[in-house]
Amino acid sequence: MKDRIITLATYSYSRAHLLQGCLESQGIECFLKNINLLQSAIGGGVKVRIREEDLIKALKVIEDFKLSYVEKDEDKVVHGSVMELNRIMVPVDFSDSTPRICDYAYNLAVKFHADILLFHTYFASAIETVPFSDSYTYNATVVEVLAEVEKNAKMKINELKDYLNARIKKDKVDGVEVDVALSGGIASSEIISMTKEYRPDLLVMGSRGETAGTSNLLGSVVSSVIDNIDVPMLILSDRGENPDLDEIKEVMYATDFDKADFKAIATLKYITEPFFMNIHCVHFEKEEDEHPLEEHRMDILRKYLKRSLGDDTVKCHIFKIEDKMKGIESYVRDHNIGMIAIKARKHNLLERLFFGQMSRKLFVKTHMPILIFH
Repeated sequence: MKDRIITLATYSYSRAHLLQGCLESQGIECFLKNINLLQSAIGGGVKVRIREEDLIKALKVIEDFKLSYVEKDEDKVVHGSVMELNRIMVPVDFSDSTPRICDYAYNLAVKFHADILLFHTYFASAIETVPFSDSYTYNATVVEVLAEVEKNAKMKINELKDYLNARIKKDKVDGVEVDVALSGGIASSEIISMTKEYRPDLLVMGSRGETAGTSNLLGSVVSSVIDNIDVPMLILSDRGENPDLDEIKEVMYATDFDKADFKAIATLKYITEPFFMNIHCVHFEKEEDEHPLEEHRMDILRKYLKRSLGDDTVKCHIFKIEDKMKGIESYVRDHNIGMIAIKARKHNLLERLFFGQMSRKLFVKTHMPILIFH
């Protein structure tokens, strides 16, 4: 339809205004939406809209003035922040899945000569001060119970440390050290605090805790950690056997064309390279939609990744299907995908993946690891 208005790009007010001037100088009528001069960061930025019939001409203008999806500063994002995996933090709860999660962390540590921190939080909020006369006293029974809880936690976490050290000695591994830390408090808060203090390069943890219910794929602890840290996270299923990293050959990165994809894919490449995994960068859209802009963005992403990563190992695809979740399921099945990587800030897609019926089929039944970037 000739008069159909489409969104060409979303920028801050200043960038959107500049792009509008560039477009209009070429005779392309342009409309700005969501303008908020006082609070330009609110509402996701200013949308630059044009008539659909002008799209091809507009794409040329964007490329000429370097205001498209790939901009100059993206080179700084990728080349100025090369990841190093030197520290791996593993929150543990001593559930049945804990040894398998530790094995995953161990395999990664061996590949990258990284150190491992095993971290456990025992719930300590039971210590309460009770007013008595004009002073405070502790319930002696509670203190004794907590002392026993801490003692047992220390014993169990040191058993895990001894287990990993035994593997290091048996495999004659150099450059890998295992340490432990304990903390009393709420699990999610303590994990977040320890992450900020220890500053790991990767967090490896189970999808749910020992006492988690069955309604959600992710427990409240993991969900809270995802929302409050900026460290890559490898989430492993707490049910059944997780496939070994050495057995996973195909990884899918789900993209909605966010600028942060560049750093995420570069990091994904770094993590998966020692395991010789192939990366699939896939965008899912409805089958009936015809968006030259999406094809344009994927083509730019493809060329940029080839230039920045130096090879053609990242396969970029646009997968068209009416139901995106069925598309993901189909792609995973047809391409033997063993792990999915995704940006945490894409809340809509993230929530549908983690909490929908499709997530149970994909991740609970297949026990597929999920790598989350921020």
